[in-house]
Amino acid sequence: MTNTSSGAQVQRTRHQIPGFDPHNDAHVKAVEKKVSDAAGTGFKVVGFDPATDTVTFERTRAVTEVVAEKGSTRLVASLRTGAKPSDGEREATRLENQYPGYTMTRFEPHLSSAVLEKSPEDAVRRREAVATALSVKPWDVRVAARRGGGFVLQAPKAYMPSKHDEKLAEVAQNVVGLPGWYVDADAKSLRAQIIPAEPPTFPAMIPYPFDREIPTFSSPSDTAWTQAPIGRAIGRPGEETGPEFRLDLRSASHTLLQGLPMSGKSVNINAFAYWMAQTGAEIAIVDTPDKAVDFEWLRPYVRDGGWGCESYEAMVATCGMVYAEGKRRAAVLKKRGINNWFSITDDPSFRPVVLIADEYTGLMTPERVPKASPKDHPMRVEAEMTNGYKDMVATFIQKISLEMRFVGVHVFVSTQLGNTKTGVSTALKAACGNRFLMGPNASDNQRANAFSAPDSVAVVPENVRTTAGVSKGVGVTETEGQPSTVFKGYFASTDEFAGRLARSSTVRRTSRPEPTRAEIAEHTGMDDLDEGSGQLGDDDPWNGRRVPKAASDRVYSEDGTELTGAAAAARAAKQAGA
Repeated sequence: MTNTSSGAQVQRTRHQIPGFDPHNDAHVKAVEKKVSDAAGTGFKVVGFDPATDTVTFERTRAVTEVVAEKGSTRLVASLRTGAKPSDGEREATRLENQYPGYTMTRFEPHLSSAVLEKSPEDAVRRREAVATALSVKPWDVRVAARRGGGFVLQAPKAYMPSKHDEKLAEVAQNVVGLPGWYVDADAKSLRAQIIPAEPPTFPAMIPYPFDREIPTFSSPSDTAWTQAPIGRAIGRPGEETGPEFRLDLRSASHTLLQGLPMSGKSVNINAFAYWMAQTGAEIAIVDTPDKAVDFEWLRPYVRDGGWGCESYEAMVATCGMVYAEGKRRAAVLKKRGINNWFSITDDPSFRPVVLIADEYTGLMTPERVPKASPKDHPMRVEAEMTNGYKDMVATFIQKISLEMRFVGVHVFVSTQLGNTKTGVSTALKAACGNRFLMGPNASDNQRANAFSAPDSVAVVPENVRTTAGVSKGVGVTETEGQPSTVFKGYFASTDEFAGRLARSSTVRRTSRPEPTRAEIAEHTGMDDLDEGSGQLGDDDPWNGRRVPKAASDRVYSEDGTELTGAAAAARAAKQAGA
């Protein structure tokens, strides 16, 4: 009895052979030869049924056979015997040349099978682009039209989101689609969609969300107040609105905000200061006298002596008072054996303290000293004195940022360019775990200067960068505990902020915004003014200037000459800064 059948890849035949011995190799080979001589070469024994003495023989086709699949335009090819995965390109070239207009879309050498399909040129290009992004062969990828537009992909087993998603996004936006198109992939099912969408963007203005509930500070352990809303991050592809961006003060205590004039720095400072005031924080501000008007709305709500904006002496005192409070707290924590103020639950004096230093570049830029003038010339003395105060302010701010991270004191520095030439020391920059760079068109040099890892920081997309209104107030972030993002700050006028604070029943109000003369004297090392006349002695070259405490703080020049008056003040300030 003989039964022969054929399929797309394999021919099979069965024969009844009484006395067949499958364990005798010589006998098996002889039977295979006899069947091959009769039915065609290549048959091998693949099965034996001893009950019926039936032997099954199979052979793989020696040539490629191509047949049309019923009900479709596809061609199915049964491959030659011994086809290997490495033969894919050779087989694709051979079959596609043999059948013009067809493309090999599947290659399965272990099944001795391949599939050819008619595909338009743009479909072939899509498949090849996806295959290149995934580092696989084109026939390992399936690409089909998606209902509603875009495409559906069946990815190969080699697909890894961390390795391939960025490349697929480039294909979606720059090869098969348009800017804004995005990829939605499921690594488990190996299915993905390329979905048409507009690129994410921002509105021209994002109003500050005044209707939100603001947590009132109760104790350091209740950390809701540490999440200060600054604006909104740019949405992910396909999202109309991005998530809220919050400055996380629990992850990093100090912040460095950089950007050129009109880039949106003040908008962010205002939003941050308003939140902190509403939560019950103690706020201190230092700013150049001509810029202090920007923060007049906040003046009634600073900590006592926290308005360091009227003179450089006042700046020194305000910073010195914040530093002294930090030292007090550090001593309390040490005495109680606590290493972080977030563990304090029973001391109401432990509440957030925020020191805002605006326009740091202007604050720290040294005054020009007319060195050709005599040492006691009023113009030279005044310039040296001012520079001494600036050094003291910089010293206090750096010491606070380095020493007060764990006692609830937070530094927020705003500057045009943060480097040593503008007064932002390497140590101060390193202490600021939260960094922002405002402006849509920051240069590579600005990014390198602003961030510790600029290559990992987000870039403002072109559609945001080039759209008037949308680009205003946009910046990028490098913050502790959060991925880098593009964001746009919340906006409200200072009148709106001031009105909200004025109507609040929980906001702390100051009893005296400016440092007293005694506080200035204490932190600058100067004697107080004469309380009766407001004047100093006749030997003081400046009406109303303060002089060092002669009884305990004698100051000498480099050549050993004892200094007095403003010259002594400038020398003392420089020594303190050193």
